[in-house]
Amino acid sequence: MINHVSERIAKALGIYVDRTTEVDYIRYGIEILIRGLIKIIILLTTAILLDLFLPMLSVLFTFIIFRFFTGGHHYSTYIRCLFVGLIIMLFISFTSSKLSLFIDFRAILALLCFSIITGLFLAYKYAPSNHFYKKISESQKRKLKKSSLSVIIIWGGAVYTLTLNSYSTEVILASLSGFLFQIGSIHPYSYLIVNKVEHLLERREVS
Repeated sequence: MINHVSERIAKALGIYVDRTTEVDYIRYGIEILIRGLIKIIILLTTAILLDLFLPMLSVLFTFIIFRFFTGGHHYSTYIRCLFVGLIIMLFISFTSSKLSLFIDFRAILALLCFSIITGLFLAYKYAPSNHFYKKISESQKRKLKKSSLSVIIIWGGAVYTLTLNSYSTEVILASLSGFLFQIGSIHPYSYLIVNKVEHLLERREVS
Protein backbone atom coordinates (compact mmCIF):
# COMPACT_ATOMS: atom_id res chain seq x y z
CA MET A 1 0.00 0.00 0.00
CA ILE A 2 2.71 2.47 1.04
CA ASN A 3 4.87 1.42 -1.92
CA HIS A 4 1.98 1.96 -4.33
CA VAL A 5 1.11 5.41 -2.94
CA SER A 6 4.77 6.46 -2.92
CA GLU A 7 5.23 5.37 -6.51
CA ARG A 8 2.18 7.29 -7.73
CA ILE A 9 3.26 10.46 -5.94
CA ALA A 10 6.84 10.06 -7.22
CA LYS A 11 5.68 9.68 -10.82
CA ALA A 12 3.50 12.78 -10.56
CA LEU A 13 6.33 14.81 -9.01
CA GLY A 14 8.82 13.48 -11.56
CA ILE A 15 6.64 14.70 -14.40
CA TYR A 16 5.96 18.02 -12.67
CA VAL A 17 9.65 18.86 -12.12
CA ASP A 18 10.71 17.22 -15.40
CA ARG A 19 12.86 14.56 -13.73
CA THR A 20 11.23 11.34 -14.86
CA THR A 21 14.59 9.54 -14.80
CA GLU A 22 14.83 10.11 -11.03
CA VAL A 23 11.40 8.73 -10.12
CA ASP A 24 12.91 5.82 -8.18
CA TYR A 25 14.93 8.15 -5.96
CA ILE A 26 11.89 10.36 -5.39
CA ARG A 27 9.75 7.31 -4.57
CA TYR A 28 12.31 6.09 -2.05
CA GLY A 29 12.38 9.45 -0.27
CA ILE A 30 8.58 9.71 -0.19
CA GLU A 31 8.30 6.16 1.11
CA ILE A 32 10.68 6.89 3.98
CA LEU A 33 8.73 10.06 4.80
CA ILE A 34 5.35 8.29 4.81
CA ARG A 35 6.62 5.38 6.90
CA GLY A 36 8.19 7.81 9.36
CA LEU A 37 4.98 9.81 9.73
CA ILE A 38 2.98 6.63 10.31
CA LYS A 39 5.40 5.58 13.05
CA ILE A 40 5.15 8.95 14.77
CA ILE A 41 1.35 8.93 14.62
CA ILE A 42 1.16 5.40 16.06
CA LEU A 43 3.66 6.17 18.82
CA LEU A 44 1.97 9.40 19.91
CA THR A 45 -1.55 7.96 19.66
CA THR A 46 -0.56 4.98 21.81
CA ALA A 47 1.12 7.31 24.30
CA ILE A 48 -2.01 9.46 24.55
CA LEU A 49 -4.15 6.39 25.23
CA LEU A 50 -1.74 5.31 27.99
CA ASP A 51 -1.39 8.84 29.42
CA LEU A 52 2.30 8.98 28.48
CA PHE A 53 2.18 11.75 25.89
CA LEU A 54 4.77 14.18 27.34
CA PRO A 55 7.48 11.60 28.09
CA MET A 56 6.87 9.94 24.72
CA LEU A 57 7.14 13.29 22.95
CA SER A 58 10.40 13.95 24.77
CA VAL A 59 11.83 10.52 23.91
CA LEU A 60 10.73 10.76 20.29
CA PHE A 61 12.05 14.30 19.79
CA THR A 62 15.44 13.43 21.26
CA PHE A 63 15.63 10.16 19.34
CA ILE A 64 14.81 11.72 15.96
CA ILE A 65 17.36 14.54 16.34
CA PHE A 66 20.25 12.26 17.21
CA ARG A 67 19.17 9.57 14.78
CA PHE A 68 19.61 12.07 11.97
CA PHE A 69 23.17 12.98 12.96
CA THR A 70 24.54 9.73 14.38
CA GLY A 71 22.63 7.01 12.51
CA GLY A 72 22.14 3.62 14.15
CA HIS A 73 20.86 0.11 13.58
CA HIS A 74 17.83 -0.74 11.47
CA TYR A 75 15.58 -3.78 11.41
CA SER A 76 15.11 -5.65 8.16
CA THR A 77 11.38 -4.91 7.85
CA TYR A 78 9.19 -1.90 8.55
CA ILE A 79 6.82 -3.88 10.81
CA ARG A 80 9.67 -5.17 12.98
CA CYS A 81 11.12 -1.68 13.29
CA LEU A 82 7.71 -0.30 14.26
CA PHE A 83 6.98 -3.11 16.72
CA VAL A 84 10.34 -3.01 18.52
CA GLY A 85 10.46 0.79 18.49
CA LEU A 86 6.97 1.01 19.97
CA ILE A 87 7.82 -1.38 22.80
CA ILE A 88 11.13 0.31 23.66
CA MET A 89 9.79 3.86 23.56
CA LEU A 90 6.70 2.98 25.56
CA PHE A 91 8.94 1.28 28.12
CA ILE A 92 11.20 4.34 28.34
CA SER A 93 8.20 6.67 28.65
CA PHE A 94 6.56 4.53 31.33
CA THR A 95 9.70 4.06 33.44
CA SER A 96 10.58 7.75 33.13
CA SER A 97 7.11 8.67 34.35
CA LYS A 98 7.35 6.36 37.37
CA LEU A 99 11.00 6.96 38.28
CA SER A 100 10.59 10.74 38.12
CA LEU A 101 8.79 10.53 41.46
CA PHE A 102 11.92 9.22 43.18
CA ILE A 103 14.82 10.90 41.35
CA ASP A 104 16.24 14.13 42.76
CA PHE A 105 18.24 17.01 41.28
CA ARG A 106 21.65 15.46 41.94
CA ALA A 107 20.70 12.18 40.32
CA ILE A 108 19.50 13.99 37.20
CA LEU A 109 22.76 15.96 36.96
CA ALA A 110 24.81 12.79 37.43
CA LEU A 111 22.83 11.05 34.68
CA LEU A 112 23.22 14.09 32.43
CA CYS A 113 27.00 14.13 32.89
CA PHE A 114 27.17 10.40 32.20
CA SER A 115 25.01 10.83 29.09
CA ILE A 116 27.12 13.67 27.68
CA ILE A 117 30.43 11.90 28.27
CA THR A 118 29.15 8.61 26.87
CA GLY A 119 27.52 10.36 23.94
CA LEU A 120 30.63 12.33 23.00
CA PHE A 121 32.78 9.21 23.18
CA LEU A 122 30.47 7.04 21.07
CA ALA A 123 29.77 9.80 18.56
CA TYR A 124 33.48 10.54 18.15
CA LYS A 125 34.31 6.87 17.67
CA TYR A 126 31.35 5.53 15.68
CA ALA A 127 29.20 8.32 14.21
CA PRO A 128 27.78 8.33 11.63
CA SER A 129 26.89 4.65 11.98
CA ASN A 130 24.21 3.98 9.40
CA HIS A 131 23.97 2.09 6.13
CA PHE A 132 22.24 5.12 4.59
CA TYR A 133 25.51 7.04 4.94
CA LYS A 134 27.73 4.52 3.14
CA LYS A 135 27.26 6.31 -0.17
CA ILE A 136 28.41 9.71 1.06
CA SER A 137 31.98 10.95 0.93
CA GLU A 138 34.46 10.86 3.79
CA SER A 139 34.33 14.64 4.09
CA GLN A 140 30.54 14.48 4.49
CA LYS A 141 30.96 11.81 7.16
CA ARG A 142 33.39 14.04 9.03
CA LYS A 143 30.90 16.89 8.88
CA LEU A 144 28.18 14.65 10.31
CA LYS A 145 30.51 13.55 13.09
CA LYS A 146 31.35 17.15 13.99
CA SER A 147 27.67 18.08 13.84
CA SER A 148 26.72 15.19 16.12
CA LEU A 149 29.31 16.26 18.69
CA SER A 150 28.04 19.85 18.57
CA VAL A 151 24.40 18.79 18.90
CA ILE A 152 25.23 16.64 21.94
CA ILE A 153 26.81 19.64 23.67
CA ILE A 154 23.87 21.91 22.76
CA TRP A 155 21.36 19.29 23.92
CA GLY A 156 23.30 18.79 27.16
CA GLY A 157 23.26 22.53 27.81
CA ALA A 158 19.52 22.69 27.14
CA VAL A 159 18.79 19.78 29.50
CA TYR A 160 21.03 21.34 32.17
CA THR A 161 19.14 24.63 31.88
CA LEU A 162 15.79 22.86 32.16
CA THR A 163 17.03 20.97 35.22
CA LEU A 164 18.20 24.17 36.94
CA ASN A 165 14.79 25.71 36.30
CA SER A 166 13.03 22.72 37.88
CA TYR A 167 11.36 21.69 34.64
CA SER A 168 9.39 18.43 34.54
CA THR A 169 11.64 15.62 35.81
CA GLU A 170 9.51 13.19 33.84
CA VAL A 171 10.27 14.95 30.54
CA ILE A 172 13.98 15.44 31.33
CA LEU A 173 14.43 11.81 32.35
CA ALA A 174 12.64 10.66 29.20
CA SER A 175 14.97 12.77 27.05
CA LEU A 176 18.06 11.42 28.82
CA SER A 177 16.85 7.84 28.43
CA GLY A 178 15.94 8.40 24.79
CA PHE A 179 19.39 9.85 24.14
CA LEU A 180 21.18 6.90 25.76
CA PHE A 181 19.03 4.47 23.78
CA GLN A 182 19.79 6.19 20.49
CA ILE A 183 23.48 6.84 21.07
CA GLY A 184 23.88 3.25 22.22
CA SER A 185 22.44 2.06 18.93
CA ILE A 186 25.53 3.24 17.03
CA HIS A 187 27.84 0.91 18.96
CA PRO A 188 28.78 -2.23 16.99
CA TYR A 189 27.44 -4.48 19.76
CA SER A 190 23.95 -3.07 19.20
CA TYR A 191 23.95 -4.67 15.76
CA LEU A 192 24.56 -8.06 17.37
CA ILE A 193 21.55 -7.49 19.63
CA VAL A 194 19.40 -6.49 16.66
CA ASN A 195 20.48 -9.61 14.76
CA LYS A 196 19.49 -11.80 17.70
CA VAL A 197 16.10 -10.09 17.99
CA GLU A 198 15.62 -10.51 14.24
CA HIS A 199 16.43 -14.20 14.55
CA LEU A 200 13.90 -14.65 17.36
CA LEU A 201 11.21 -12.84 15.38
CA GLU A 202 11.93 -14.96 12.31
CA ARG A 203 11.57 -18.15 14.35
CA ARG A 204 8.23 -16.96 15.71
CA GLU A 205 7.01 -16.10 12.21
CA VAL A 206 8.01 -19.54 10.90
CA SER A 207 6.37 -21.37 13.80
